[in-house]
Amino acid sequence: MPDELLLFLETRDRPYCFRCLRQAFPHEAVRERIETLGRAGAPILIGEGRCAMCSQATTVVAYIPGDPDLSRLARD
Repeated sequence: MPDELLLFLETRDRPYCFRCLRQAFPHEAVRERIETLGRAGAPILIGEGRCAMCSQATTVVAYIPGDPDLSRLARD
């Protein structure tokens, strides 16, 4: 079974906050799952930014394989 949360992040080029991801994936412990994926080597960035869903400036997560716009999030 594919990891739906990782697939969601892979197919989007925007950052999302943990609150919005929890609403989209209520059956998962989103923060813990993302941290596990990051430790396993997935190109996931956790940092400060604006969520693409709610526009709140907070801690966000994004999938960043070579995307310069999302890589900028790590520096801001």
